[in-house]
Amino acid sequence: MLSATSLAMVSCHTTDVAQLLAESPQRSEQTLTEGWVFRQAADPTDTLAAQSARSVPDWLSATVPGVVHTDLLAHGLIPEPFAGTTEPDLQWVGDQTWEYRMEFTPAADILDKQVQELVFKGLDTYADVYLNDSLVLGGADNMFLEWRISVAGLLRPDTLNTLHVVFHPAYQTALPMAQAWPVKLPNDNDKGEWKTSVFTRKAPYHFGWDWGPRYLTAGVWRPVYLDAYSTAAIENVQFVRGRQDSLQGDFTARVTVTAAAEQAPVRIIVADSTGRDIYAKADVMLDGGENTVELPFSITHPKLWWPNGLGKPNLYTVHTFVTDKSGRLLDRNTQRIGVRTIRLVQEPDSVGEGESFQFVVNGIQTFIKGANYIPQDAFLPRVDTARYERLIETAVASNMNMLRVWGGGIYEEDLFFDLCDEQGLMVWEDFMFACAFYPWDTAFLNNVEREAVYNVRRLRNHPSLALWCGNNEIDEAWNHWGYQALYAWDSTEQAQVKHGIDTIFRGILADVVAREDSGRQYHPSSPMYGRGNPLSQIKGDVHYWGVFHDEEPFSVYKDKPGRFSNEYGFVSLPCYDTYREYFRPDEMWLYSPAMKLHQKTPKGYRLLEQYMVRDLPLLKEDFRTYVYLSQLLQAEGIKIAMEGQRSKRPFNQGTMYWQLNDCYPAISWSSMDSRYRWKALQYYAVRSYAPTLLSFERVDSSATAVLWAITDKQAPQAGEVTLRLQDFAGKVVWDSTLRVDVPANANRELLRAADTTLLRGQAAAQMALVAEGVVGGDTLRSIYWFVPLKDLQLPKADYTVTYRQTGPRSVAATLTARNLLKSVLFEAEALQDNPSDAYFDMLPGETRTITLNFTEPIPATGVDGLGISLRTLNDLVGRPSAVPVSQNVQ
Repeated sequence: MLSATSLAMVSCHTTDVAQLLAESPQRSEQTLTEGWVFRQAADPTDTLAAQSARSVPDWLSATVPGVVHTDLLAHGLIPEPFAGTTEPDLQWVGDQTWEYRMEFTPAADILDKQVQELVFKGLDTYADVYLNDSLVLGGADNMFLEWRISVAGLLRPDTLNTLHVVFHPAYQTALPMAQAWPVKLPNDNDKGEWKTSVFTRKAPYHFGWDWGPRYLTAGVWRPVYLDAYSTAAIENVQFVRGRQDSLQGDFTARVTVTAAAEQAPVRIIVADSTGRDIYAKADVMLDGGENTVELPFSITHPKLWWPNGLGKPNLYTVHTFVTDKSGRLLDRNTQRIGVRTIRLVQEPDSVGEGESFQFVVNGIQTFIKGANYIPQDAFLPRVDTARYERLIETAVASNMNMLRVWGGGIYEEDLFFDLCDEQGLMVWEDFMFACAFYPWDTAFLNNVEREAVYNVRRLRNHPSLALWCGNNEIDEAWNHWGYQALYAWDSTEQAQVKHGIDTIFRGILADVVAREDSGRQYHPSSPMYGRGNPLSQIKGDVHYWGVFHDEEPFSVYKDKPGRFSNEYGFVSLPCYDTYREYFRPDEMWLYSPAMKLHQKTPKGYRLLEQYMVRDLPLLKEDFRTYVYLSQLLQAEGIKIAMEGQRSKRPFNQGTMYWQLNDCYPAISWSSMDSRYRWKALQYYAVRSYAPTLLSFERVDSSATAVLWAITDKQAPQAGEVTLRLQDFAGKVVWDSTLRVDVPANANRELLRAADTTLLRGQAAAQMALVAEGVVGGDTLRSIYWFVPLKDLQLPKADYTVTYRQTGPRSVAATLTARNLLKSVLFEAEALQDNPSDAYFDMLPGETRTITLNFTEPIPATGVDGLGISLRTLNDLVGRPSAVPVSQNVQ
C-alpha cells in the first residue's frame, strides 16, 4: 500500500473536473465483437467422407458475444432448442469442438501504447486462443473469469490480424478428471453419464437441472476487446465504507493502479459527477506493476440508499481520474455508490438454542420479501437489456426488496446489479456452487480462488449487494442427503470429501471475502441446517421442502416458518400462450412426449396432481384448463407461505419463494415463465407482498379463522375494517367493524374465532368471510373460505363485460360481477402479454377495468378478432376430479 497525501473535499475549479470529464483518456480500447465466423472443428482422424459430413464444415457468420447453439439456430442448422422434443437431438452440439475466428486491424492508438492486452470478459469454457497462429492462451478453464493476455509485439500494424479461439467440449474435456478422481462425487442434477460438472467451472445449470435442459454451450459469451496504455491504468477501485448515516457518508477509495514503468509520478483524483467538488486527491510516485492508494473522503448530509418500500435508492456517481504530472488524463473509472448500511444480525434469543436472522438496513429492521433468481435463458448472451429491465421491473412491481442469486447459475452481469442499485433491490449473492461436492486438488482450488477474487472485486461496490453466501445446499447435502451411504464411502473418503467442502466454503471463499470485501458479511452455506435438523426452525436460514418433496400439506408453511425462509415452492405449468409459441397443437396434451420432456422433476406430475385433487378439481380433459388450475394451485399454496411467514414476525424475518423466473419453458416452480408471462403466483405476490396487508390464516387443527393486519411501513397504520359474512350472491348475514391500529413495521392480530362461531349456522360451502377497509390510506381486502376451494358451491359465473381498444396492442376490459367471481382470468385466441391483473376475485356488484395486452398489433377487425373470453373457478368447481397419476413420469 502506497502512502499518499489526500485531502477530503478539496476545493477545485469546476472547469478542472469538467475538462477531465470531457477529455479522452490515454488508455484506449478497441472492441472485437464484429466479423466473427465459426465452424465445427475437424477431427484429424476423420476420413474425407467423415469430414464432409460434419454439420458445419465451412466458416459461417457468428455473433459475439454468443454461443454456438444460437449461431447454429441463426443459420437454420438446428431447430428451436426449446421446442417440443428437440433437446435430445441437439446433444451432439455440446460434444463437438468448435472454432471461432475473426480478423481485425489494430487501431493506431492501440499500437502506440507500451502495454497491449487482449481481453476476453468471458470464455465458455475450455478454450485455446491463437493470435496470428501463435498460442497466446492455452487451457482457459473457467467460464466465470476474465482472461487478460499480453499481446505487445504480437499485433501486426497496417494489416489484418487473425484471432482464433478453439472451444473444446465441456463433458469430454472433464471426463478424464472425473474418471481418475479417487472418490466419485455426486451431482444429481447433472444429466451426464459421469458427473463432470463438479470438475468444470461452468454454469452448473448448463448440465441439466430439475427445471431446465442440458445444453452444454460454448462460445465467446461476454465481450472481447483490445486494451492498451503506456504510463498507468486503473485496475480497480474499491469504495470501503466507514460511517454511513444521514449526517455523513465516509468512504475510502482504494485505488489500484498498474504502472507500465518504475517511478511514474501521477495524480489520483476522486470527484463527484457535477464537476463542483473533488472528494480527494493524491500525488504519488508509482512503482512498476500494481500499486494501491487509499484516499479517504466524506459526503456530508447524504441521501441514503434505501431498499424498495423503505425509501428512495439514492445513488452517487463517483469519478476516479489518474493524470500524469502535466495534467494529461491517463485513465478514468466511473462507478455509482450508495450511502447505506446492511447488517445480518444473528443473535441468541429466548427460543432455546435459537438465533435471530434479521437484516437491518440503515438501522431499520427490515422484513425481507423476495424470490430466488436463476439465469434467464439457457443461452446467456440472448438476455439483452430489455429482458433484464423487464425482470427487475417485475420484482419491484411485486413489492420485493431482495433477490437471491442462486448458486447454480452465473455471477450476474453488471447490468443486473446496476438495475438492482437503481430500483432498491437487495441481492443475496451465492458463489456458483450448488447441490454437489467438489474436488479439492490444488489446481481446482486455485481456480476457485481466482474466480472468487475476480467476481468479488467486480461486484463489491454495488450498494444492492447485501451478502455473500458460499453455496446452495451443500451443507444440507452433506448432513441429510445420504450420499455417504449411497456412494459407500469409507471413513477416509468421507474425511476427504468433508475436507474439500470446508476448504472451499469455510476457507478459500471466506478468506477472499474478508480480504477483498471486508465490510460485507459471508454466510458459508444456505441453508444453515437441513430440514431434518430441529435447529433449522429456530436458527439460520431455512429451505423448507417439506411441502412438495416430502408431500406435506400447504398449511405446514405457516406452522414451520423458520427464522428466514429463503427457499420453498411448488410447481405449475407455463402460461398457455407460451406453450403455443413452442409446441405444436398435437403436442399440447398432458403426457405427450414433449410435455414429459419439459417436466424435469420426475415426481412433478404426480405431486402436482396429488396436491390438486386435495384443494381443486383435477380436470385433465382440456389442456388450457389444466394450465389454469395448476397455476391457481401454486399461487394459493405459496400465498399461505408468503402471508403466513409475514404474520410470524419478529420470529420470522424473511420470505423468499423459489423461484422468480425460468430459463426454458419447463413445468417449474417459477412465478413468471421463460417468456416473462406472469403466472398466477406473480399476481398473488403483488398482493401478498403489499406494504400493508390484511391476511386471513386458517388454523386447521381447530377450524379457526385468524385475521392479521401487517405493515412494513415505518409509521403506525390506523383505520377501520368491516368484517362481514355473506353468501355468493352478496346477501350479508352479519357484519361488524374492527378498529385497526398496527405499530410501525409490525403485525397485529385483529380476530381469532372458530368457524362455527362465524358461520352462525350457515352452510360453510356457501359463505365467504370478507374483511375490507382503509388502513393508513390503503384500501385493503381479504377473503376467508371455510372449505377447500374444490368444495365451494359457487354459482355459475354471472357478469357483464365490455371491451374497448386503448392502444395498438391493448384493450380495456370492464367487468361487472353479478355474483361472486373466483379467480378471474381473461383468455384470448390472440397471443397475450401480461394483463394488468389476473386470478383475482370479485364481489357481487363490483366493477373493475383490466388492461389486456397483446404481443402483436390488434387486427383491423378490432377487438372482436382477438377471441377474448373469461375464465373463472365458478365454472369448474363441482365437477368430478380425475384420478391423479400414481407413478413418477419420466
